[in-house]
Amino acid sequence: MGIQEIRQTTESCKHCFMCRHACPTFLATKLDSHTPRGYALLLSEIDHGYQSWTPAIIDRFYQCSRCGLCREDCAYHWAEDEVVRNAREEIVAGGLAPARVKNVADSIVAHHHPYGEAPDAWTPPSAIAGKKKAEILYFAGCATRKSHPEIALAIEKIMGVLGADWTVMGDEECCGAPLFDLGFTEKARETSRRLVGKLKETRARLLLTGCPHCHRAFTELYPSWGSPLPEGLQVMHVSQYLLDQLRHGNLNVAVKAKLGKASYHDPCQLGRKAGEYNAPRALITLAIGNPPRELFHTREKAECCGAGSSMFLTDPQIASQVADKRIQAVREADSDVVITACQNCKQAFMDAQRAKGPPVRVLDVSELMAMVV
Repeated sequence: MGIQEIRQTTESCKHCFMCRHACPTFLATKLDSHTPRGYALLLSEIDHGYQSWTPAIIDRFYQCSRCGLCREDCAYHWAEDEVVRNAREEIVAGGLAPARVKNVADSIVAHHHPYGEAPDAWTPPSAIAGKKKAEILYFAGCATRKSHPEIALAIEKIMGVLGADWTVMGDEECCGAPLFDLGFTEKARETSRRLVGKLKETRARLLLTGCPHCHRAFTELYPSWGSPLPEGLQVMHVSQYLLDQLRHGNLNVAVKAKLGKASYHDPCQLGRKAGEYNAPRALITLAIGNPPRELFHTREKAECCGAGSSMFLTDPQIASQVADKRIQAVREADSDVVITACQNCKQAFMDAQRAKGPPVRVLDVSELMAMVV
């Protein structure tokens, strides 16, 4: 693709300020070059030959989380988040990707995750790992495997309570969505083809993941890349699966969680991109006995946590600024705990609060459910 493919969007958005207030990065940095209009102006100048890809401009295009809030806020729903991705695709094609971005992509290609040579923090039970012909394949996702074993351990407990027939890949790898977001489109497609081959070998009927990025990759991106999942393989986010099990009486809430005042943060990929707002809220309501407190901006208008598009790895300073704004909203809601349904959101909120105590407690919805079943 490239910037010529999205010319109509850039030429429309460069004249408009109306979504400026919605951009989480702009709200954190107050730089107009971080707004959708700012990106459109820069791309229009490059497209017409008035500007070239300087290091400063390239940096700007990797300081967007591609959360899609600008598109949601736009009366015409111009896909400004896709403008940024197309720009990145052109940057990568020209060999201009910054070292910090290329390092993440190289790690995914070489190690099948974006964390370099970091060892797995979670070791699946030996009876589960690599098990063939299980009904359910749990796909943990990179951040859970490398940084948040507590989420995977929560799934272990819940699956034990359910008596589920489940497995995990012995060699799980990144779904490829970060490569796509960063502009390495062909490498993302190569990943999808390889991973679909591995999924076929499992013969599972349900692909279960707690990572909204993986969920979107499997349900939306893979089919668009010509890599459809094996026939008959259903994909569910953990929140959807757990609510389904509760509704069918296969799982019961044994005790109520005593958390204090709890809010829910909508992950961009699960909410705006996949349209799932209700399942996590329903689980929280069942687990604590009342609905979660809603933040000032919520559901389709929820701001990003700062981790989107791997920004927490490629530009952690700005990602933490964005996350800090969202944590402020949690505090303004007078909440002691923020619950989310994305391990990257959890990481962003934890990083933003380091050395800023007392911290707001951050939980994944699967951790919450493991407390009460």
